[in-house]
Amino acid sequence: MARKRRAAERPPEQPATPSFGAHASAATGDVVDDLSRRLGYTFRDPGLLERALTHASCKDADHPSNERLEFLGDAVLGLVVAHFLYSAFPDLDEGPLTRVRSAVVSAQSLTQLALELGLDRALRTGRGLKRDELPPSVLANAVEAVIGAMFLDGGLPAARPFILWGLERALEDELVARSERNWKSLLQELTQQADRLTPTYEVAQESGPDHQKEFVIVVRVDGLERGRGAGSSKKAAEQAAARDALERLAAARRARAAGED
Repeated sequence: MARKRRAAERPPEQPATPSFGAHASAATGDVVDDLSRRLGYTFRDPGLLERALTHASCKDADHPSNERLEFLGDAVLGLVVAHFLYSAFPDLDEGPLTRVRSAVVSAQSLTQLALELGLDRALRTGRGLKRDELPPSVLANAVEAVIGAMFLDGGLPAARPFILWGLERALEDELVARSERNWKSLLQELTQQADRLTPTYEVAQESGPDHQKEFVIVVRVDGLERGRGAGSSKKAAEQAAARDALERLAAARRARAAGED
């Protein structure tokens, strides 16, 4: 877990004034509602999300910090990613699995997710931290606190889909880097783990003589076309279609991230 940076010293006669969101006057409810939409999850207890957004630099009797939620979220994050990797890499032993998990659950990937969610604007901080210069460790820890809040509010059914969505890019990178380019298996792992859906393949076109067939395969997820590929056999065309689907998913993910910057 990333370490926290101490807030700068403040004059004792002038207590820290916390800020919440992009503007100090922003209503807490508005910030929470906006972030809930980005998370894709509605809290039954919005107070949990408010606590997750309260940095230790501005905690008080009415606003406890997010440190306990961060502790819980770190454990939940590790469990969800470990379970995903256990299923995705049945032949990997403990050591390699641990290294892959560390690569996926890195401060860099969590910081990037925090920025995509707008946590840098939503986090409640004291005067010792400048909003436009928040350390990566603070942002990464905030993600873990949000995960902890989601887990307390809705259990693993709430936290798990968010974690797999949020770390989709890092998971994709590791799956592709360490697989034997079995694109069908990669696509199925991602769709089943994230959405509990299984891709289906259908022949869209078949041409050529029997000794030199050419197949075009379409892969669908939840009835929607996600990729298309060609090959001299159905198996090869299915692999090409799955690879095309993965590349499209990655491109869509990058486009969403760029649109939110």
